[in-house]
Amino acid sequence: MGTAAARELAGRGRATLVLERFAPGHANGSSGGPTRIFRYAYHREDYVRLAMIAREAWHELEAAAGEQLLRATGGIDVGPEALDRADLLEKAGLPLERLLGADARERWPALRLPAEADVVFQPEGGVLRATPTVIAQARLAAAAGATVRTETTVTDVITRDDGVEVRTEHGDAFAATVAIVAAGAWAGPLLAMVGIEISLSPNLEQSTYFRLDDPDASLPTVIDWLSHAEQPPYLVPDPWEPGSFKVGLHRAGPATDADTRTFDPDPARVGLAVDYVTSHVPGALATERTDTCLYTITPDEDFVLDRVGPIVVASPCSGHGFKFVPLFGRALADLATGAEPPFDRSAFRIDRPGLASR
Repeated sequence: MGTAAARELAGRGRATLVLERFAPGHANGSSGGPTRIFRYAYHREDYVRLAMIAREAWHELEAAAGEQLLRATGGIDVGPEALDRADLLEKAGLPLERLLGADARERWPALRLPAEADVVFQPEGGVLRATPTVIAQARLAAAAGATVRTETTVTDVITRDDGVEVRTEHGDAFAATVAIVAAGAWAGPLLAMVGIEISLSPNLEQSTYFRLDDPDASLPTVIDWLSHAEQPPYLVPDPWEPGSFKVGLHRAGPATDADTRTFDPDPARVGLAVDYVTSHVPGALATERTDTCLYTITPDEDFVLDRVGPIVVASPCSGHGFKFVPLFGRALADLATGAEPPFDRSAFRIDRPGLASR
């Protein structure tokens, strides 16, 4: 979200400085790795509408970057929750098909779902390129005039009457009229420096990678609410690397600290991913690797997009924020320049019930 906001602000002619603790595309936080899901299927109408707007923003980003970052694979939701999402998709005028698991087996022979399971297929669902998106946005921001400083850790954020001062480990101090805090799992401590106390819980999540024995076989993205409604398994194919796909369990990891967390996979969750693939994608080969990442979760799993004085809070996380990257980059730029984003963000305000206290 930080590189998205920087690209937008620099493109508007604003003096823009990016302070990145690592380097664009790093694997320490929430935005690394090859792929993320793009989907319209949500449990609330506002998210469905936001995803529709976000898709257009993705196409504009792709045109500016000169590379494909979103590819339609189709996406399916499985289980009773899928039917609720289908109702919202239809209300929004989006195409979909209501299937059974047996139908899905015929359409995607590599996939095995229970024959009578409820399945909703949304043909415009797809896959995003994660690391290439962040790198492209940083490149476009720099080309538009932004200064991007990597390997730079922020140590202090201080609000002033005329704006904000940000200090780094290198002894630099930068003054600005506004600062956007888009630090993911590190956001909580940075915001606390300026008296903004919100509940953000970093969790250690992971995805395990597999490969189909037939690389020409197709798979949609899958969110399987039938297998586990609270921690649904998800499957994401990589259309840029045919035959490769990853499987993880949403919000299955423990709370962690962004600075001291391990990068070692949890063998028990690797086992759960292997068990899921064994039963649902029986033609897959042995695991290739397991990547870890961080979710930064709010109590209601909604985002935080708001401004408090000279601080813009950007925490569109909770494990489902990447699909909104270019749209929320614009929203953050709007907030930083004193404008209101062109969508209803009442659910994302910092003063909403249950968020502003720890």
